[in-house]
Amino acid sequence: MQFPLRTALAIAMSAALSACSGSTANDTHPASVAASDSKPMNEQALINEITANLQACSYDGAPVKINAHGMADRQRGAGAQIVSEIMRYTGLPQNFEVIATAEVPNAAAVILIGKDQLPHRVIAYNESFFAQVKSATAANDWAPISIMAHEIGHHLSGHTIQPGGSQPPTELEADKFSGFVLHKMGAALADAQKAMNTLVPEADGATHPGRGKRARAIAEGWEQACAQQGADCGKGKVATAPVASATATVDTATTTTAATPASPPAASNSNDVRNLAIGGGASPGESAPARPALDVLPAPSIDALPAKFGKFVIDELGVLDAATRDRFEKQMYALAERNQIEITTIIARSLHGLSGDDYAYAMLRQLRVGKLDVGNGAVLVIAPNEKQVGIAMGAGIRLEMRDYIDLERDRLMSFIEIGMPYCRGVCNDSQTEMAFAAAEHIAANTSHWDFSIRYESLPELMKKFEETAKAQMEGASIEPEDDPTWRKIVKIKGKLATRDVGASSQAKWINDPHLQSVGAPMHVVSDDGRNLLVYADPRTEAMMTNRLVDKKQYIFIARQVSLSQNPDDALSFDLLSYDAAN
Repeated sequence: MQFPLRTALAIAMSAALSACSGSTANDTHPASVAASDSKPMNEQALINEITANLQACSYDGAPVKINAHGMADRQRGAGAQIVSEIMRYTGLPQNFEVIATAEVPNAAAVILIGKDQLPHRVIAYNESFFAQVKSATAANDWAPISIMAHEIGHHLSGHTIQPGGSQPPTELEADKFSGFVLHKMGAALADAQKAMNTLVPEADGATHPGRGKRARAIAEGWEQACAQQGADCGKGKVATAPVASATATVDTATTTTAATPASPPAASNSNDVRNLAIGGGASPGESAPARPALDVLPAPSIDALPAKFGKFVIDELGVLDAATRDRFEKQMYALAERNQIEITTIIARSLHGLSGDDYAYAMLRQLRVGKLDVGNGAVLVIAPNEKQVGIAMGAGIRLEMRDYIDLERDRLMSFIEIGMPYCRGVCNDSQTEMAFAAAEHIAANTSHWDFSIRYESLPELMKKFEETAKAQMEGASIEPEDDPTWRKIVKIKGKLATRDVGASSQAKWINDPHLQSVGAPMHVVSDDGRNLLVYADPRTEAMMTNRLVDKKQYIFIARQVSLSQNPDDALSFDLLSYDAAN
């Protein structure tokens, strides 16, 4: 039986591919992509700048190179419609553009600099490649969709995509996301893995793991989505109809409709808050509100492969008022779309033996809440069974909220101590709103911050800093909020000289109050020879896909703290993320 969704997507893809040339999936071409605006790129200087800054991660790990002459020759194509349909099932706003170009060998997640001098996330794909994919997979309609879902996973997760390719851990994350979202769309496991099992070699590559590892990652995501929907998918077949997120923006051109998934079975633990009529149950003659379907989270594990989950409210106990929850989900979706901030509130059945904070950080990592590169996510946990709460914040959010964490903890506890004792099985709207008070306060206090990577290199930042300093010396009055470098985010390439700055020659530059409020600094030597102190929250490293090692090269994403025109002075930054340099 054909799924209506799969059929619609296949028709859209086939219509666009019918006029494609016969190039094969193994063809290699220099890549050519355009900025994310729709105007032709005619200025040679801008073309050269974008050319120098293009970064890509192709589906099969093949290197993607630039052909500047073809940058204006692109179209959005049917891939944009397919991406729009996939996004309906992610529960998240789209943070990238989609373009079709014959110069990309297959499909690639790319980052490039646009006319606004800011980096833009783009999915570039070759329609001829997708024609070949369908031929190679015996016209399997899900194969090209799974490839696009993989590239979407890179962007939604905020992976730092580097020249020359990505890193194996983030490739597996994108594969897991592909499996997760394809189950939600209605694909059987074999269909979700079809492109991988057909097109990718078994041997590991420098940037991409081999077929077996990647197929297992797809299966892990598929099975996680299956468990989240409460389905029985032990044989790899979809047991429920596909479900689209209620918060997603639906493309008006789409003709398919998604059904609601089956509810999971009720829990059997008689001591579990979920099964109690909290606060004494309904009054005589009054029936308790119907319980909503339960959410299901993966168990916390330091070995678990992360993948985007796509929910801003997760209620494992089914105690939240459905209308209030839906309204809040939409509010948090709008925050993510407008301000790039992702906040997830969890009503947890169990902390699995962890403290509230440790469980929250485990979920922040495993569910990839926020973007990995700028740390703009937060997870708030309420565990009524254990009467504990937990707070985890990505480095970017924690920098702005570090003085308010205890206050947010009190807000979360008020739901346990004041809200839930008066709930009758399911909380009413005012009681449910108490569970969301902390998230709303964090949103209000962080939404004015810029979470885009404003500068692609340290020299670029320093050039703007010197221009601003010169303008001030000539009499210009520039307030901090108008300063183009103040607290902006920059990408820095350099070597980690030492994590023990106190024993190094840079110890004199340590700002002790900043150390106490953020974390200990590292000594980094940038590629252009500047000494940097990069202050790091102790939790940040656990969020990353690799560990920091002295004397190794990294790409650091950091917020500006203090700069100096004197080359002998150390510059200061707050670490948001890092990635091993290729």
